[in-house]
Amino acid sequence: MKSGTQLAYLLPLFFLLMGCSIQVDEKESTSYKLQTEVWPSEDNGKIIPSQGNYDPFTIKTIYARPEPGWIFDRWEGVVNTTDNPTEISFYDNLAIRAVFKKDTFKVRTIAGGKGKGSDLNQLYYPTGIALDPSGDLYVSDMYNHRIQRWKPGATVGITAAGGNGFGYGPSQLEEPGKIDIDSQGNLYIADTGNNRIQKWEYGGLTGTTVAGGNGLGSELNQLYNPFGIAVDNDGTIYVSELSNHRVTKWSAGASEGEIVAGGNGEGSDPDQLAIPMGIAINKNGDLFVADTYNHRVQLWEKGATKGKTLISGKDFDPAYQINYFSGISIVDDTFLYITDYQQKRIIRYHIDSDTYEIISTNESIENEEDKLSQPYQTAVDLMGDLIIADAKNNRIQKRKIKNE
Repeated sequence: MKSGTQLAYLLPLFFLLMGCSIQVDEKESTSYKLQTEVWPSEDNGKIIPSQGNYDPFTIKTIYARPEPGWIFDRWEGVVNTTDNPTEISFYDNLAIRAVFKKDTFKVRTIAGGKGKGSDLNQLYYPTGIALDPSGDLYVSDMYNHRIQRWKPGATVGITAAGGNGFGYGPSQLEEPGKIDIDSQGNLYIADTGNNRIQKWEYGGLTGTTVAGGNGLGSELNQLYNPFGIAVDNDGTIYVSELSNHRVTKWSAGASEGEIVAGGNGEGSDPDQLAIPMGIAINKNGDLFVADTYNHRVQLWEKGATKGKTLISGKDFDPAYQINYFSGISIVDDTFLYITDYQQKRIIRYHIDSDTYEIISTNESIENEEDKLSQPYQTAVDLMGDLIIADAKNNRIQKRKIKNE
């Protein structure tokens, strides 16, 4: 046989062997692709991570985040569930769709509501809430001694602080009260049972004491059952103390606080407070106090030695004169949103006009299971909807309100 003829026979065999080798290499280096789709359109939400290539048998957690005005409904495709986030295992190329629907509602539970407990879909007496700059909801889960972060559309929370049993360690909390978040996403916690304020940076495993922490007491370096908290744009921390009947101001890095409201014993005089539960601060440094056991809301202007009553139980119908104002939040330096846990209602106070209105009551709610029981705090989201820490029902509610 001539050499040219031999080469003609050998070349196909060579390429066949090379092809087999390539196929083997491809098989050994296989990665599976995640393909995602948002329905009805990309404007309604997103999937995190959106897509990518993964090694065989990788388990990946994916999360569907709705845009404001929409709500996650379900997953379709390789996973069919209403759990958000959810896990998928890569054994082949996978396709998954997140289905969103228009958020048409009057009342809806957005966190908890599964009975009191410590599972990630449960809460146990939530007393404080705050929204971070991205719209994530933080919940002070008092009797679980933790702070939970609930992403929009999520069906479970993520522990952002505490959750290691009650205690005094840097990774622990004891019956936390209210919370606040600064513009950098740092979390500030009224660690009530430990008589201190803890700062947790985003994603941090431990907290740092930034106020109190020197045992319970009335000295200026001490706190006694701190419950309400507000942080201004300069990082100054304001703290209401239930058992000292006062509000103290702590500048960033300070070892002592300064009394800015109350501090003259429990009482109802203009220079006194009685178990103040909630506080808010405006851009001018004026302080608003839910003076709970005096059944009133007080304004302490910056530098004032006495408070001015904005609302009291006497302003309402005689049947509602017992008003335990438990929480207060400020929106755009224009409105105060005030919770009345005794009467189970929310009041909106117009700062400029010195007028108020009742914007949400149980009487306006049709379904018995949607009614409030001891609301402790409110927030207002990007859509102008009302978020309520419904403590005794162990849930966070979202209610549509009129914006008159």
